Amino acid sequence: MEQEGENRNHHRGSVCTSQTLRVKQRELARAYLRLVSHSGSAWMRINSRSEHRVPRLLLLVLTLLFAAYVPGGLPGPVQAKEDEQDNTVQVYKKVAPATVLIKSALVADHLGSGVNSSIGCGVLLDEQGSILTNAHVVDGAGKILVVLHDGTRLPAAVVGSDPVTDLALLRLQLPKGHRPVAQLGDSDRVEIGQKVMAIGHPFGLSYALTTGVVSGFGTTPDTGLTLQERVIQTSAAINPGNSGGPLVDAKGRVIGINAALLRGGQNIGFAIPINMAKMVVAELRTHGRVIRPWIGFAGKLLSEEVINLFALPLEKGLLVEYVEEGSPAKKAGLRAGSLGVTIEGESWVLGGDIVVAVNGHDVTSPKQLVNAFKALKVGQSIALQVMRKGADQTVTVTLEEQPQAQVAFAPAKGPEYSEARPLTQRSALAGYRGRAWRFF
Repeated sequence: MEQEGENRNHHRGSVCTSQTLRVKQRELARAYLRLVSHSGSAWMRINSRSEHRVPRLLLLVLTLLFAAYVPGGLPGPVQAKEDEQDNTVQVYKKVAPATVLIKSALVADHLGSGVNSSIGCGVLLDEQGSILTNAHVVDGAGKILVVLHDGTRLPAAVVGSDPVTDLALLRLQLPKGHRPVAQLGDSDRVEIGQKVMAIGHPFGLSYALTTGVVSGFGTTPDTGLTLQERVIQTSAAINPGNSGGPLVDAKGRVIGINAALLRGGQNIGFAIPINMAKMVVAELRTHGRVIRPWIGFAGKLLSEEVINLFALPLEKGLLVEYVEEGSPAKKAGLRAGSLGVTIEGESWVLGGDIVVAVNGHDVTSPKQLVNAFKALKVGQSIALQVMRKGADQTVTVTLEEQPQAQVAFAPAKGPEYSEARPLTQRSALAGYRGRAWRFF
């Protein structure tokens, strides 16, 4: 009986202590909130009935006590900031060991610019030593040296390169027991506004991390658009030397390969989506190159505004502005225009065929255009429905394999310039910008 009484007393004491603690917590919380709400620029009043004023130091003390005794810890914004910082640190520790520095010594044919080497980054894909990087980092390299996160220096060889997407696959012999490899994400699920981090070796310096967000999707600032998937635009700082390095999400998953920055822009960088890179890597492993269907023309989508400006037989579709000599499009009789005009600063070439459908599917918008062409195969015959001088016609084109472009890369001239972008020998396309589309 005495034991039961003691237990009841102990229980009542525990309940009382717990209740007292909760009361004190509520009182402290109310005092803290009153103190914050009545804060001045230098002094603060503890409540409306007291004339006693306390310095900011007391607010700091009460904040710490509030964090210690009030359930939930630090105020939300403070805790969130600390959590974000911890996340950034953990992502860096996870991804940096799977990121490498690449140094390329150029062969004689690429020394005309006075540059005898190039630097960039790469991403370790597997324990067999596969490394994903940009094509322009290793183009023209006679010797490639890779520096691992721990400082180990190893030679590497090119498995394959794709100048169209600016991606290359390297291979080296990793030391036994080397485990860190990158975790690849899903770039199709990336959204504007999401936090991202870029890791690399800017200007050949030691490992560096920059943070930002996905600021948009679009195309790199090179010569027109291709039928590639969208590229990722980011506000994370990307500098010369970051090429080929990873752009990662908040979980440390690689969602893009850093490739370029916009000249004259402030924190406008571009990364190649990792889903596109996955497909390119598979082709490079198998063939050493990417096999693509070749049509061989370039053009622009006509808008209602442009159509309404001219008393010409125009229709919404793809206006053909250039047809490459010897291409399947040229062999099939597709015609380009010859009347050059400028509309609000944008150049157009009128008078050519207007492609309105491919195999019966309309191509009057960028999305329709990409969907119609991206599934085409080498050897396939396609029917292009075109308007030619106001009359509807059908042009049948048999697709060939795209010739391997001979490319040259202009070296980066300083921090104010973008990283080198491929310049193909198809120089006739170089003038097309704005809404120009290339069909290799």
